[in-house]
Amino acid sequence: MGLFNPGSGTGGPRAKAQRLDMLLGIIGVFTFMAVVQTVVLEVRGEPAGTSALLLAVLLGVLYVVWRARKNTGV
Repeated sequence: MGLFNPGSGTGGPRAKAQRLDMLLGIIGVFTFMAVVQTVVLEVRGEPAGTSALLLAVLLGVLYVVWRARKNTGV
């Protein structure tokens, strides 16, 4: 029972790849929104430190999930 395969352990590599694809899409959307927010705050001259930190975390998570998807072999 792993992080991407909850339940009774059923599901092969294709099912894991599909779950990772969904996770990539969700995280990708939030990462894009964080990019837009950070750019808007920077252009307006407002403090964007927290937004930039959130963006860095989301980019890191996106990279980790992308590497996990790439290693599924499907």
